[in-house]
Amino acid sequence: MKKFADVLLPLPIKPLTYHIPSTYENMVDRGSMVLVSLRIGKLLLGMVMRCHCQAPTYPTKDLLGICYETPLFTPQQLALLEWIADYYLSNLGETLSLAWPKGFNLQNSIVFQINQTIHEHPTEPVASSLSKAICDVAIEFQKRAIIAALHQQPLSYKSILQLMEPKEASKALIALLSQRLVKAVPTTKIDLVANENPYFTLSPTIDLDALTTSHLAPRAPKQQALLAHFLANREKSIPYTSKKELLAYSKSAFNILCKKGILTRLNQLPPSIFTVPVAPLATLTPFQKNALAAIQTQFVQKRVVLLHGAIGSGKTELYMHLIASALQEQKQVLLLVPEIGLVTHIAARIRPFLGEWLVVHHSKQSHKERLQTWARLLHQTTLVVVGTRSALLLPFKRLQLIIVDEEHDPAYKQSHPMPTYHARDSSILLAQQHHAKVLLGSGTPAIESYYNAQSGKYGLVTLHHRFGAASRPKLFFIDLNIEEKRKAMRAHFSQTLLDKLQKNSIEGGQAMIFQNRRGYAQYFLCADCGWIPRCLTCAVSLTYHQEANQLRCHYCDYATLPFYSCNHCGSQQLHNIGFGTEKLEESLQLIFPEQKISRMDLDSTKGKNSYQSILEEVTAGSIDILVGTQMMAKGLDFPNIRLIGILDIDGLLYFPDFRSNEKCFQLITQLAGRAGRRNQQGSVFIQTRQTDHPLFQYLSNGDYEGMYQAELAERKRFAYPPYVRLIKLSLSSLDAATLQSGAMLLKNILAKKFRGMVLGPQQPLVGKIRNHFLLDLFLKLPHKNLHTLQHAKATLKSACTYALGKRSKIKIVLDIDPI
Repeated sequence: MKKFADVLLPLPIKPLTYHIPSTYENMVDRGSMVLVSLRIGKLLLGMVMRCHCQAPTYPTKDLLGICYETPLFTPQQLALLEWIADYYLSNLGETLSLAWPKGFNLQNSIVFQINQTIHEHPTEPVASSLSKAICDVAIEFQKRAIIAALHQQPLSYKSILQLMEPKEASKALIALLSQRLVKAVPTTKIDLVANENPYFTLSPTIDLDALTTSHLAPRAPKQQALLAHFLANREKSIPYTSKKELLAYSKSAFNILCKKGILTRLNQLPPSIFTVPVAPLATLTPFQKNALAAIQTQFVQKRVVLLHGAIGSGKTELYMHLIASALQEQKQVLLLVPEIGLVTHIAARIRPFLGEWLVVHHSKQSHKERLQTWARLLHQTTLVVVGTRSALLLPFKRLQLIIVDEEHDPAYKQSHPMPTYHARDSSILLAQQHHAKVLLGSGTPAIESYYNAQSGKYGLVTLHHRFGAASRPKLFFIDLNIEEKRKAMRAHFSQTLLDKLQKNSIEGGQAMIFQNRRGYAQYFLCADCGWIPRCLTCAVSLTYHQEANQLRCHYCDYATLPFYSCNHCGSQQLHNIGFGTEKLEESLQLIFPEQKISRMDLDSTKGKNSYQSILEEVTAGSIDILVGTQMMAKGLDFPNIRLIGILDIDGLLYFPDFRSNEKCFQLITQLAGRAGRRNQQGSVFIQTRQTDHPLFQYLSNGDYEGMYQAELAERKRFAYPPYVRLIKLSLSSLDAATLQSGAMLLKNILAKKFRGMVLGPQQPLVGKIRNHFLLDLFLKLPHKNLHTLQHAKATLKSACTYALGKRSKIKIVLDIDPI
């Protein structure tokens, strides 16, 4: 018999134990959403982690209501959350808050109403029985006021708090819930699918053929086109179509056919049986067929397979064949991509083949859209989800395959807040829970992933041939030292690059210019005294954004109008220093006035559809030169891009990070992969002052293996991953002295427990953000068995608690396996 429930709240606290009233004993299960009081006057929604009969050592409160009897979290999903919390040294409540559907909250998804089941006598009116109950328990004025208001209509939590002083209203509501006089009712349903996008079919009295189509809608081509859709679907044995798909033809035609009774709505969802793709999949090349067969063979022995495919080799086509196979077994598939823009891009590519079997999930969607995906996964066993890292935390029930595209991308790592989980690594644990498989795809795999494949932990499949007649782009290195000596620079472009851009345009090609800094200028500088405008709360200069006419901090988003005179000496000799994508766009437009120049960065893609609009313009050929940041390098397929220009690569080469060579190789290779994806060979021009850098030799030859071996030797020599595990401890405080003393105390404690493996404390590149001073410590742990790692992490956690437990002014973020 269930007597107690451990309830997890989306807060940084441990699960709390509550008593299950006899009324709810058969209604509560693991994953159920319940209403609880955290302390006097505090109502919260929580999720049941466990039901049991063991009474805790402290007095327990009752569960106040069951909001959703049907579990909204699956057992595999909960197991993943527990693993993430444990491995990444986070609190389980913090981890739950990442997965918690934003549409489920006390303010927006719950209303309170009179409990109609409260009767003193079965035949007695509800109002009378409530009046007696009120008298019997001597309910105070606040409770009477709430009861009176609820007699008029159900009220939300916010509305009840507005009836009187909020704290008193909350206490009174908790008392009424405890006495079962009031109950909580969810307004957000989890069966949204049928209502949001209903399905329609032809009236059973109509036998549709080409002749009947013209007869049913004479002189109405839009109606005929819509009916022709059903004619085509009938040949595929699909007699129904969603409203969303039909409205794409013509809204007026759809409404007229419904009024005529030609179209009728299905009373329930159509059978979710996947047979074949909506449109035939592309025929694979012999190289792709071999790679697909190798993946399927390796999946027999290995849970995880790394697909090392050249940029433009057609990895997406392999994904689609694997997805179709899983759907034909009526299973679920998760396709992870690193950024929101890529979700839109890849969904547009594969939706014509999968239709309604495909859903997307990312943070820019509305709460309602994300709840629909949540509901479909709970109710529909056959589905493909394309999403960013947060899609990993959805309630999959029959997951068979996880595909992590561009698995090397750092966007898969959560940096803040805790838990600092990595979606690629966590996906392997999720697959284990479902007995599913994981395919990691990349043209430039992370060194740790390739190391795991080489050591036999993962399977490895290679696909080195680009699709069709496309050949690997050719790289050219432009020596800026020589260009400047012969005065062949114009703005920030060498004359060599400008000549190539002009020639490329004449030949009908498009180009991309890469600069990994948005804005117009890096900072303002007073020529007389050297004053630089800086952020008020961060230790950084303000970046000038010309389009918005602002100086802006890229860390806290503080903004101010540009200065026209020096704040220090009053001089008007203020110069903008450095260059970002805005300045490059302006310069290129002046140099090539006849060409259309556009920009792709965080500023130009803030609108909901702006990213997709830019992609469509480039694909259509209406943009001649696209200037942008690294979002251009990620998985985009443009048919006519033939030239790539990289202006400032040296800053990336010498960035203080042991992964700088690896990241630089990945970035340039990914950028180069955008060029020459059809029949024309692409060209990549890289401006640098270090033409003899050894990394450039590997890049020129497309030699990933050479780069990998060189980096591996360096990391083994200096003890870095994959030969050790790295843990980063980020400390912050409003007071620099408090932070320094706390960091040194923690360092001394750790140094005794982990001899020779503690680095720091050291200030990061930006030592102050939002008025918080920052210091980092790094801990290197030798690669041993899992038990040793768990023991080391437990020791680390206790050391942090001991050193900083009484120093509430210092915050700490533990980053396991930082990147």
